[in-house]
Amino acid sequence: TAPGHGGKDLDFRIFSPMTRGSLGTLSLNREIQDIHNPMGPGKAQLTVGQRVFRTGDRVIHRKNNYDLGVFNGDIGIIDRINTMDISCTVRFLPDNRLVDYQQTDILELDLAYAITIHKSQGSEFEVVIIPLLTQHFKMLFRNLIYTGITRARKLAVFVGTRRALGMAVGNQDISRRQTALQVLLSKEVNV
Repeated sequence: TAPGHGGKDLDFRIFSPMTRGSLGTLSLNREIQDIHNPMGPGKAQLTVGQRVFRTGDRVIHRKNNYDLGVFNGDIGIIDRINTMDISCTVRFLPDNRLVDYQQTDILELDLAYAITIHKSQGSEFEVVIIPLLTQHFKMLFRNLIYTGITRARKLAVFVGTRRALGMAVGNQDISRRQTALQVLLSKEVNV
């Protein structure tokens, strides 16, 4: 909950430029899970590889899975966990659609308390919190900051150093994508 909002939970998300590092999504998700959704009596927990999921955890689906009808970036809440057959059921938002995951499918899930700015594309939240440190220097680009800010409907908050924000605002990603599209199109026209 946020002060000054009548004790209501705000629709917020933490967007990190990177997956790894002290403020990367992996580290942030573990810390936030322990605070927001700690293990307790009557709460089921499932460990698959290095991932730990609990009933009530916010999760993101990481790749398209047409068999399950879920797609890269879909966000939901773990509704049920069956520790005997290593499966779970996720309630995907906003339509409350229930999807059953078997053990191999669970590997397509990650915690989603914090997600990368890249994964946030196409989503909107009331409040966006963006941690920025110089350790993210490989990902500090103006377009990444723009993407993060434009995901916020009401408020974007930067947490970190002014130097990192300055680096990001000052860096324009001028790398060009190398594709064969132009060659393929020119061959198609000449046929």
